[in-house]
Amino acid sequence: MLLVGGRFSFGARAQELLLGTLPPVVHVPAGTSQAEAVEWALAAIDRELLHRPPASTLVAEHLAVVMLIHVLRFHLARAPRAVSGWPAGLADPAVAAVLRALHEAPARSWTVADLARAGAVCRSTLAARFKDTVGQGPLGYLMRWRIELASPRLRDGTETLAAIARSVGYGSESALSVAFKRVMGVSPRDYRERRG
Repeated sequence: MLLVGGRFSFGARAQELLLGTLPPVVHVPAGTSQAEAVEWALAAIDRELLHRPPASTLVAEHLAVVMLIHVLRFHLARAPRAVSGWPAGLADPAVAAVLRALHEAPARSWTVADLARAGAVCRSTLAARFKDTVGQGPLGYLMRWRIELASPRLRDGTETLAAIARSVGYGSESALSVAFKRVMGVSPRDYRERRG
């Protein structure tokens, strides 16, 4: 028997968004296509780290992400109702299309009608399915996603609040501030000052 260990490091917000509703262990039984993908990724990682060709660490890291995605796909397919939030939305074709649209153009001035068109469903169907799978409405999700995008820029950059606000879809510093405080519990300025 071979036991391989590893870990993924996520920031607190990313962990909450991606892994917050997953069980502590996801068992992928042998013989499944996901198990084959995991086995392939582990073998490829082993080759990269054993032989150390150029960029081996980078390739190994990306292979590990591919492996994680296969495990998440398996879990979502096996128990789609056991997961909520962003990962669960990927299991619903209409919600997945809307999530893709929001992630591709977060600064766009989206309406529920626009998003319903992106998901090829009516507004009421989108609202119900999005809330049922993701746990919040599409515009609430968009607000949180925008704040997720703004946070590292506030913490790590030197851009003005107005520039960050515009880049993530808010027309003014005050609009960003209201949304940021609602999601993060502090103002953007206080958040930036706490960087370290």
